[in-house]
Amino acid sequence: MNRFPFDAVLFDLDGTLVATDRFWPDVARAATLEVFRERGVTRGIPGAAEWMAMVGLPLEQAFESTFGDLDPGTREALLVACAEAGHAQLDRHGATLLAGVEETLADLSARGVRLGIASNCSPEYLELMLTRAGLERWIEEGRCLASPGVRDKGDMIEDLLHTFGTRSAVMVGDRAGDRDAAWANGLPHVHIPRGYCGGGDDGVEAEAVLAGMEQLLPTCMARAEAVARCRSQLGGAQRIVVTGLPLAGSTSFATDLAASFTDVNAPALLVSGQESGRGGASAWAQGSGAPLIVDVHLDDADAALARADALVLVSAETEVLERRARGQRIGVAPLERLVEVLPGAQRHLDELHRSWDRCTVQVDSSNALSPGVR
Repeated sequence: MNRFPFDAVLFDLDGTLVATDRFWPDVARAATLEVFRERGVTRGIPGAAEWMAMVGLPLEQAFESTFGDLDPGTREALLVACAEAGHAQLDRHGATLLAGVEETLADLSARGVRLGIASNCSPEYLELMLTRAGLERWIEEGRCLASPGVRDKGDMIEDLLHTFGTRSAVMVGDRAGDRDAAWANGLPHVHIPRGYCGGGDDGVEAEAVLAGMEQLLPTCMARAEAVARCRSQLGGAQRIVVTGLPLAGSTSFATDLAASFTDVNAPALLVSGQESGRGGASAWAQGSGAPLIVDVHLDDADAALARADALVLVSAETEVLERRARGQRIGVAPLERLVEVLPGAQRHLDELHRSWDRCTVQVDSSNALSPGVR
């Protein structure tokens, strides 16, 4: 079984893992009819498409938008009734997983990938989905709007990453809000739009847009294939320097490159220049016989190259770097700082490429799911 190139995969819930259209429009309509009858409301009831358009949004926000003409008391009673009806339906009958979900989650779990859910739902709803839909078989952690310290889905993702102890992760969802939350945390987003009843967002820019969950694993494995191509182009190099533009992902690529050597007798040793002395000088002296990959800041690359026999240069499109700089949750320098240092960094990277006279591999990591290698 090939190594999966990410430590964790985080999922939206409704419309991504669960076929919410199978129960939500019907139970919500029935609950609404009852509340309207009790309160004497003579108003049209949303159709299936309108009910499904609410899925994935915070329920209070969705009801305020759809039932803004109702008085607050009636709107609150309606929200409670619909939520309770949905919970009762799940408790009695469970929920149906979407096509490809069970197989994908089982495969990822078998590979040791950490799996989490980030959903704009209530804790009661999340618990029912984990237990009655059977998701607890694979899902390790779930976060919702009531989770401690959570204001939005971006906070949920941030907390899941902290809990899992990694930033090597992918977010999978069916709405633009899922993509926004992923990008706010510097993660690639896999978008799986749902056509049923208007329940998903089409035309969302993302690192990958898939027709179904069964395509998730091969899509993510494209990163492993890119790392393998890089390793092949490095030939028999034993001392490899990896460096790149700020926020381009050189450290994560160096980590994946080192992990790709696990199938040989002498697995690669990964050392950061910061840990091993400026330019990784002390790492070169270890002489273990194993391939050595030194991940260094671009400013330290010249010193490291004095002992190297291969160079990997990691870059990304300026637009992507700027977007990542806006992801303040990951603690990077603000956009203004990136704009200040990027031109000089790009010139330095170009100069390294021109002047280095041994094996050089260029990696375009604009799309973290499928980096370009040449």
